[in-house]
Amino acid sequence: MKALIADSLLKHSVEGVRVSVAYCLSEIMRISAPEEPYNDDQMKVIFELIVESFSKLSQASTQFYEKALSILETVARVKACLLMLDLKCDTLVVQMFQNFWAFIRSDPTDDVLWAVEQIMTDILSESEDISLGLLSPLLASVLKENKYVAPSCWKLGERVISRCAAKLGPVILGAIQSNGTTVDDYSPVVASICENEPTTVENNHANGSSQPVSFTQVANGVVDSPGEVVPDLDSASGSNSSDAAALLFPNAVVPVEADSADSKSSTNLEKFNQAGN
Repeated sequence: MKALIADSLLKHSVEGVRVSVAYCLSEIMRISAPEEPYNDDQMKVIFELIVESFSKLSQASTQFYEKALSILETVARVKACLLMLDLKCDTLVVQMFQNFWAFIRSDPTDDVLWAVEQIMTDILSESEDISLGLLSPLLASVLKENKYVAPSCWKLGERVISRCAAKLGPVILGAIQSNGTTVDDYSPVVASICENEPTTVENNHANGSSQPVSFTQVANGVVDSPGEVVPDLDSASGSNSSDAAALLFPNAVVPVEADSADSKSSTNLEKFNQAGN
């Protein structure tokens, strides 16, 4: 454990070494759950390495793919992503979602879709506020034009929005209006939420995976300021439908920045602990 967090490995110039280190660290997180294996500052650096590894999931032919896939499944199973919220890694979370959207359009397996869906659902359900950096690409995935252009993204977006309906309900209409679009531009699941009649895609579609949809029940949270969406540096308002679709596959990669950490949220930490058990 001590050897793996040496700067010579965490900041190694060789990409393959960094992915291998991230893989080993994810295994340590799995084994040590429900306890955090390192201190807050070290965990931030570890999550930066893990999110970097997720960018390899769109490259199935590379030597890094299998390790990146294993890291993804581990993070989903032990709900390690909840610790990112406790550590205030907001920019890193946005980058992680961007990596996911870029990867999902390659039509991955059902097991991989489950892992990404679980991580996205956990993050959105437990976030105190939902930034446009997270919400805009999610909405873009279920634009009607993307049903055939990016079917895997459409399917994932519907499931995530449906599972997070209670949390997204107070903010989703404002996000649609800020994009210059209307409810009619999106999947029917969006309209159902805006009408306070959310549907549960999860219950109406076959899972098609050997993995369960979730290992523990995560309660939907409540937005602190109903009807408001928190803007961030990765969002832009006043876009039209085509601009919103472009948000699904951003060209620029969000830089990884050090985020300041406040006191941990006991609720999120408990859920990480429960997953470890």
